[in-house]
Amino acid sequence: MMDGIYVDVSICNGLSQGSDFNSRLDEINTFIDIHYYQEDGQERPNMIFSVIGDSYNIVPKVWPKSRLQDSLTNAARAAGKSWILSRGEPTKISKTVREMVEEYVYLETPLNSTKSPVRLVSIPSKPVDDETLYFDLPEKYEDDKTNEKFLLNLNGGKNLSDMDYILFRLNLEKRLSNPKVKDKTAVVIVLVEGDLSAIEHVKLAVENNIPVVVIEGTGGAADLLAEFISADTNDHVKVLLPALFGITLAENETDELTESLTFIKQKANYVDVFDLQNQDEEHYSAMVGELVQRTWSSEMTSKEFDSTENVGIGVTDTKSYCKSTSWIRNEIRWRGAKTLPASWFSSFTSPFSLPLDFFFGFSKYLGSRDSHSENRELQEKLDEKLLLLALTSNRTDYIETLLDLNISLSEENINKLYWCSMKKEKKRSTMIKNQKNEKEEEGLLQWVITDIGGQISRHLLQGKDAHVHAQKIIKHMLHYKETVDPRLEAACYSNRRKAYIKRQFSLQAILLWSLFFNRVNISTMIWKRVANQLYTGLVSTVILQKLSEVARLKDELLADEISDHSVIFKKRVCNMMDTLSKKNKEDTFTILDSLETVWKIQAKPIFFAYEFQLYDVIAHPTSVAWMDQKWYNGLIPNWKRFIWKIKVHPSVALQALCFRFLLHYVLFGVVLLMYSYFLLTPLETYKEASMFHLSLEIALYVWTTLDFWQDLMNVMGAWACKREEETRRKSGFKFLFQLNDMWKALGFLCFLLAVASFLSRMKQTETFTLAKRFCALLLIFSYLRCSRVFAIHRFTGRSFMFLRYMSVHLVQFLFVTIFMIIGVGIFYQALLNDNESMSIFSGKWYKWKIWYIIYYPYYQLYGEPFDDVLGFSHKDDHDIDWTVTFVAAMYMLVAHLLVICLITAMFTTKYEKVLEQSQMMWQYERFRIISDFRSRWFANLDVLLSPITYYRYHRMGVEKIAKSHELFRNYRHLQILQYIMAGRSLEKVNRNSQNRL
Repeated sequence: MMDGIYVDVSICNGLSQGSDFNSRLDEINTFIDIHYYQEDGQERPNMIFSVIGDSYNIVPKVWPKSRLQDSLTNAARAAGKSWILSRGEPTKISKTVREMVEEYVYLETPLNSTKSPVRLVSIPSKPVDDETLYFDLPEKYEDDKTNEKFLLNLNGGKNLSDMDYILFRLNLEKRLSNPKVKDKTAVVIVLVEGDLSAIEHVKLAVENNIPVVVIEGTGGAADLLAEFISADTNDHVKVLLPALFGITLAENETDELTESLTFIKQKANYVDVFDLQNQDEEHYSAMVGELVQRTWSSEMTSKEFDSTENVGIGVTDTKSYCKSTSWIRNEIRWRGAKTLPASWFSSFTSPFSLPLDFFFGFSKYLGSRDSHSENRELQEKLDEKLLLLALTSNRTDYIETLLDLNISLSEENINKLYWCSMKKEKKRSTMIKNQKNEKEEEGLLQWVITDIGGQISRHLLQGKDAHVHAQKIIKHMLHYKETVDPRLEAACYSNRRKAYIKRQFSLQAILLWSLFFNRVNISTMIWKRVANQLYTGLVSTVILQKLSEVARLKDELLADEISDHSVIFKKRVCNMMDTLSKKNKEDTFTILDSLETVWKIQAKPIFFAYEFQLYDVIAHPTSVAWMDQKWYNGLIPNWKRFIWKIKVHPSVALQALCFRFLLHYVLFGVVLLMYSYFLLTPLETYKEASMFHLSLEIALYVWTTLDFWQDLMNVMGAWACKREEETRRKSGFKFLFQLNDMWKALGFLCFLLAVASFLSRMKQTETFTLAKRFCALLLIFSYLRCSRVFAIHRFTGRSFMFLRYMSVHLVQFLFVTIFMIIGVGIFYQALLNDNESMSIFSGKWYKWKIWYIIYYPYYQLYGEPFDDVLGFSHKDDHDIDWTVTFVAAMYMLVAHLLVICLITAMFTTKYEKVLEQSQMMWQYERFRIISDFRSRWFANLDVLLSPITYYRYHRMGVEKIAKSHELFRNYRHLQILQYIMAGRSLEKVNRNSQNRL
């Protein structure tokens, strides 16, 4: 033993006597000598956090893991160089800490750094086959030796009993706090969850002047200790034990536990409670700093009164309550419920929700888990059976715990999941309708799935290849092609990657099931764990919107519930975009503009949102920043500064989309001015016209034709081979989506008028009246098409939104009033004319009688009374039928007081709605322009050069495929980033909800 280094082995008295335990303590000395003092180029840690609490509690509790991770990371980062001690086993607490350190190393450690400032010390209590198999966070790549940057292993605690392991950890913590005489390091124990043995660990720690932070809100020993410290009396331990642990202790064991808790409470200087639900990471860092200072001050004060320095850890015996955490289940036989559990239909559950079948089953499962560890196949069957039961019973607290135990569902159990859910949904619907002597009908959700899926849903309802048919249903619902993305399973060499892919199949199947059956809480906890969370959230939003639309046909309440679920996913995506953008904007832009695949639905996230008109996502600041980058080619998004940059960086500025757009419409405006001048000159045939006049006229015809051809290429691109597809939607629906564009409709109309104008000029006439009509109409609609240049500006663009969306209500109003106008008009003509036949559609179209029929009632809408015609004159010499005057008076009354007031109210309502959403609508229109000009050059030159550009992009595609290794590496990088930010975005939602409360 080195001089000045001590280990007091008196802790072994009555517990672990013998040379084996002493040799294990010697491993602590060796570990400290190597890693604490002698590592090359490494500073000693300023702070050491020892996280304890790994346990299998039969009363699980869901708590925000991301908030704990943020708190620990913030404190470790603030301390400088830090160590975090953990058990390093496939349990919830160790997994949470391991993922936290991996996230920190991935996001904040420089690439050229050999060691991370924050390091993890793994101290397992039993052999672990492969600790990398138990994480939802994927590794960056197999050949990256990231573990060497942050991971240290200390194997001296393996195969020890629970109490011996606690003493081993305590000796390590004590040694690290005083590595040498007159050498001090801040060591803080962090209690998360934990069984009753953790209480003994805390008691020994405070007895030896080691500070402890209790994380309240995580359940188990942490909540028991937090409640006891804050309580005025000590008589409520018996009440807390069944609620937190599901057990009851004997009288002497309860007394011993109360004595230990009282001792800890008396050592208030060494213990502090962090409320995980109501405090943030900054409070945690401040709390740790204050606790360390308070502990050291108390330790110095105690030494002034005690001249004998006590450096040992003394323990006389093992507390009996530490051995009583396993409940004697064989002595209790629980009769399983045969009635329908209410929790199947409730969104709220707790570990003790009735019936108690699941509580007893889960406790029995934990007791038999170790006995089946050697038979892996049997253990997996038991694991999946319990997870299946938790999912169908909506026991979210147990689902979270089982997922943390790395349990997945096989394809067979996924089939059972759908079959059981359908059966229970049908039974629920029957109970609600209270049908007695009638035939049992299908449930509402079952009807929705059947209505959407058709024949495919029959296999889904029967539980045959359920996940495959569920994917076919959403593919049919969204009208997408089936696309398999090879990147998820490509280059899969490590065990961790293989386990990750197997887990992803199960998670994606469970998430899709939770969407079909509207399980909000389950979908939340599953979404955070699946790959490609951003795109998955968008697809889930649209799926729920479609389900809500179909459900509204039969049940408004169910439709509102599904719609609310959709809004939750949309907000979740927007929050995730916030967190991604704050961390790394360039990576966020890459995620938005990269093809992703979920449930064999492949698209770029931002274009998927565009196709399904998710205005909130398109108008999100991150999406706007992406549009600005594309529009200004990375330059500052300001027109004045952009024009100045043309002088400074001409090559960058001239390649920007905004320059193409501006130059395109400047040339278009010049062409329109030329054609306007042409119309003001006398028209002649093409043979007689001069070259100057021909150039003024033909320029617009050529421009309109190229414009129409460009629009046609975009529309027909649904079937044509393109250099890169934004979405893998079916060609027919891509075609219909492209047609749903006002500017393309104007372009088609202009093309028809251009053809008509050109042909009408071929014939010699005296006045060229018909040709002038077509040419003038072409000019008007061309000016309207050119007005698109104003849609890109914020103020004028929002004004365009008013005109566009209020015109929809105008058309609706015309459909309502046209019938009344025709009816009143025919009444007038029947009584005002002589008794003779009248043909409505005889003669030329502009002389049809229908125009005379609607003439009077139409202008009466605007207040014209037609006194002499309809009998409103004060003179007595008119002989107009009095019924005409009466009907005209009533018609004007109804038209002005009801119809005009109605349309005014409709326009007012529409105006307020459009005013609220005008910003989002304008950004959506702006996105349409940007996506259009990504593949369009100014003056439509790309139409003429399309063969060359196609060949160029084909060559680039071949070169891109050759770099597949880098593509897979970047794909995993984005997976990791999304996984981290998904947890932070959920944490942001939870905090905002608490702040509103």
